[in-house]
Parts: sequence; structure tokens; C-alpha cells
Amino acid sequence: MKKIKSEKGSITLFVIVAFIFCLTMLVGIYWTNTNNQVMILQAKQRINEIYRKDLDSAQDIYEHLDDPV
Repeated sequence: MKKIKSEKGSITLFVIVAFIFCLTMLVGIYWTNTNNQVMILQAKQRINEIYRKDLDSAQDIYEHLDDPV
């Protein structure tokens, strides 16, 4: 009887440790994906800023070409 209780305790401990490990992995994956999404959003915003600057510069150049000399 004592051996069975010991085995049940070992199994319970294993299940708890496995659950904590899986939970930790899921939180890590979620955190990594969240950080990647933030980095992608920041990159998109930076690309948009650069595009707007280039577009404004191109418009300025074409406006100056239309000016009579």
C-alpha cells in the first residue's frame, strides 16, 4: 500500500511539472509573437514615414520644374 501512495505522488508531481513546463512554453511563444507583431508594426510605420518624405520631395522637385525661369 505504501508503494502505491508513493507512485501516485510521483505521478502527481510529474503531471504538475509537465503542466508548468507547457504553460511556460505557451507564455514564451505568446510573448515572442507579440514582440514580433510590435516590431512589424514599427517597421511599417517607419517605411510609411520614409515613403511620405520621398513623395513630398518628389512633388517639390516637379513643382520647381514647372516654375518659369
